[in-house]
Amino acid sequence: MRLDAKDVSFSYRDSIVLKGVSLSVRPGEFVGVMGPNGSGKTTFLRCLTGYLTPRSGAVKVDGRPVSSFSPKEVAKFFAVVPQISSTDFPFSAYDIVLMGRIPHAGNRLGGYSRKDVAKVRDAMARTNTTQFAGRTFNALSGGERQRVVIARAIAQEPQALLLDEPTIYLDISGQIEIMDLVKDINRKEGITVIAVLHDVNLAARYCDRIVLLSNGAVKAVGPPAEVLTQETIQEVYGVEVAVRRDPMTNSVYVMPRSVSWKARMHGTGVHLLCGGGSGGPLMKALTDAGYSVTAGVLNVLDSDFESAKDLRIPVVVEAPFSQIGPEAHAENLRMVQESSAVVVSPFPVGPGNFRNLEAARHALEQGKRVFVVVPKEFPSIDFVGGRASEFIKGLISSGAVEVKGPEEAVRCLQGPPGD
Repeated sequence: MRLDAKDVSFSYRDSIVLKGVSLSVRPGEFVGVMGPNGSGKTTFLRCLTGYLTPRSGAVKVDGRPVSSFSPKEVAKFFAVVPQISSTDFPFSAYDIVLMGRIPHAGNRLGGYSRKDVAKVRDAMARTNTTQFAGRTFNALSGGERQRVVIARAIAQEPQALLLDEPTIYLDISGQIEIMDLVKDINRKEGITVIAVLHDVNLAARYCDRIVLLSNGAVKAVGPPAEVLTQETIQEVYGVEVAVRRDPMTNSVYVMPRSVSWKARMHGTGVHLLCGGGSGGPLMKALTDAGYSVTAGVLNVLDSDFESAKDLRIPVVVEAPFSQIGPEAHAENLRMVQESSAVVVSPFPVGPGNFRNLEAARHALEQGKRVFVVVPKEFPSIDFVGGRASEFIKGLISSGAVEVKGPEEAVRCLQGPPGD
């Protein structure tokens, strides 16, 4: 199946959403559709299936306008996986997957055939959803529902699979699981995949090509390495990034140089040195107390990075599984310098992030107030042969204040210097 969109424009009343978008997709290709919120990604996907009729331009499948297809014909060409799937009825997971056979069932009075049942069972086995067959669909987790909906799409036997941000509400492991599954279907079955994605690094890893939309128009289209450049991302998303190549996958990955979300509070500045999920409670306690918080250095897969993002805390970032580099370390020291106090959480210390402890020592040398959180039940966080434990003891003997948790850290911060 060859899919061609030519000069597709669309408006919701007086609001122009798409402006002359053109894209040709080859059979078996994996194409990512990307762009900022409001750039027209989902609208473009709906135009491809004929769910929306373009104001101008056309979408064709093998040279035939999609607008001329019957609903059953569309369902044989396209299977759609939406952002969120739910139902008002107590359907089982098996019932949901069986719905994928509706385009093939015809008007048989006997319902579904043995072939239909076999296709459903095969689709559920391939997506590891057989275990959910008898469970109510709405009782499943977000990731489990997505797998069931993808099973329904496989049972539908489409020529193209269209996904609208299929990983948006999943954690990192769920995202990888879903994307691996879709890529496996794409490779083994030769099914064309067109996916609206918001994560540039997932897109770079899985897509053959990316079409990048900006303000309803195509900004760039091509292989990930050609589209996801520093200049293009900064222009479209307004974020300064570094683009590097992953030595393991050979795909490019994008990393913000620093994420400067506008701080929610405007009180005294506190810089938090954290990681491994140790910083979340401190971030919450400090922002609730009215402090303007920054954090670093965190890799982009760290749960503390997600907590900072949720609380809109500026953070210095580094690539996953990488050591803190010179640029990130310098940015971390700059944030330390601009703060009035530094809090060190009980984060796991390895060779890659030891520089965060060095940043705490720098703060002491600069005359900053430094607080080190040492819980009563102190976990084993030293993965550098005892160096981290000795370093932390040195910080405390040099003037850092030992506290037991977030509440005590806030109380000590609110007291006068020297308390």
